[in-house]
Amino acid sequence: MVDVLCIVQARLTSNRLPNKVLTKLGNSQKTVLQHVYERLKKSEKISKIVFAIPDTPLNDSLANYLFDNNITCFRGSEDDVLKRFYCCTRMYDANIIVRATCDNPLLDWYFLDEMINYLKDKSCDYVSSNKAPLGTTAEVMTVAALRTAYDNAILSEYREHVTPFIYNNPQLFICKDLLYPCVDQYRLTVDTKEDLQLMNIIYDNLYVGLPIDNFNVYAFLASNQDLLKINCNVQQVALSE
Repeated sequence: MVDVLCIVQARLTSNRLPNKVLTKLGNSQKTVLQHVYERLKKSEKISKIVFAIPDTPLNDSLANYLFDNNITCFRGSEDDVLKRFYCCTRMYDANIIVRATCDNPLLDWYFLDEMINYLKDKSCDYVSSNKAPLGTTAEVMTVAALRTAYDNAILSEYREHVTPFIYNNPQLFICKDLLYPCVDQYRLTVDTKEDLQLMNIIYDNLYVGLPIDNFNVYAFLASNQDLLKINCNVQQVALSE
């Protein structure tokens, strides 16, 4: 039995920046995926990390990469991502699910542990942090909430993504939005070439072999605000993978 299962949504076939998860960041010689994985491993609350990827031939090389790096991989439907997640949870008999995405190499593991604790302590079904800098947080939910979504979600927009059925049905679920300690609207995800350019600069300047503390990133950006112009015009897709 797994208490807290972190499922990382990943693929190579991103529409705006294909193969981004296997792109190396700055001078680190490590891929976006490796940085996401290393940051999640810093969590004190996550019991197991699994990368859930599509079962399509175009993602076979991603599966091989995960295998070669001894990272657990689950493969499922490319389009029905809710099903991919639900089937993954059934393999591990988890209590709590963390949904992370592989385009966020500055995910804040300290705050993620706070989200997990909050869900446990307050008996919530779902916890998010919508005002945090984009790319720094994940979503936490009970496996029961995920199962209810899987059993009842019919609309394609609820099947193509994992959590909209949950947070769009407050009459069924107790959903909480936690306040993040930094409310500056930095864009710290990797979805476009502009995002990647900014992330490379951050890693060139701050990465010294260990996961970067998020507040070092915020201090760096506050002192170098011209850098924010690099990806300030990027339009965020509603939900990404």
